[in-house]
Amino acid sequence: MYGTISVGLGGLPNGRGRDISRWCMHRWCKGTSEALGVSRSVIGADILANAGQCVVVANHVSTADIIILGSVLTMDYRWLAKAPLFNVPFTGWHLRFAGHVPVYRGEQRHKNSALAKRIHQAVEEGASMMFFPEGTRSETGHLTEFRIGAFMAAIHEGLPILPVVLRGTAKLMKKNAPHTDPDAEKHCSVAILPEIFADPAIAGESDKQRAER
Repeated sequence: MYGTISVGLGGLPNGRGRDISRWCMHRWCKGTSEALGVSRSVIGADILANAGQCVVVANHVSTADIIILGSVLTMDYRWLAKAPLFNVPFTGWHLRFAGHVPVYRGEQRHKNSALAKRIHQAVEEGASMMFFPEGTRSETGHLTEFRIGAFMAAIHEGLPILPVVLRGTAKLMKKNAPHTDPDAEKHCSVAILPEIFADPAIAGESDKQRAER
């Protein structure tokens, strides 16, 4: 139902379509969480309520991360999602209408040359950006090495980093599992940590060096 609304009205002009698609995403994630009987607790809700435009970074351990995050975040934010998802009927159409940003891999990696431009356009439209800086789901539940894209975006757009810690989603739905585990504990938490602002640039320092720092 929400997919039909998003696809049917997502093309409305002047940002109205994106607002509808974003509302559909939140309602779908919230409804799905409740239908699965998953309780969610938000730690640092006051930080989230007071956050302005930012670059949200979260750990990534499960497909369920998207559902849980989507049920909590109500701000205008744009995912960076694998490009093939944009070709999936309904899901891909929704992603396009909502203004999310495709990331290419393999032989199409060269198309990422326009990534900074797409991110800047989303920020110009008033959106925050949402990254899983590990780039893929962790096999162990522990953090893996971060890629630099989220931090380059924060530097280029002059936005703070808003760290988010997800717990419980790995047990709820293991990596590559076709569905949630019916025997798993159905409670997840979303911890919102204080914003991190980039330190001032050092003379002679490149944006990449500043982002790494």
